[in-house]
Amino acid sequence: MTGISIQIDEQNGYTVLTITGPINSYTFTELQEKITRFAGQTNLAVHLGGVTTMTSAGIGVILAAIEDADAAGKKIFILAPSEIARLAMESTGFMDSFPILQSVKDLPQA
Repeated sequence: MTGISIQIDEQNGYTVLTITGPINSYTFTELQEKITRFAGQTNLAVHLGGVTTMTSAGIGVILAAIEDADAAGKKIFILAPSEIARLAMESTGFMDSFPILQSVKDLPQA
């Protein structure tokens, strides 16, 4: 089993979480811990370009974070999702709930 890697950076007024590896029932708690630390506290960008697997557990974590941020008047964007992550998000029927951008450069002013 391969773990998840989460790198945290500050760019363009956003906290950027760069996720690499699988988001599944074994790794979603680490993602949940990191994303809930920032959602609603700061504007957040979650880079999913390195995601190799994404199950409903990870999708649920991200959707909950989007709701928390919205309630607090903060923004969350998904950056450059891998094909696997994009297909997983599409499969939910809630694709419109995921604000997707292709790059940190595309983030609006925070």
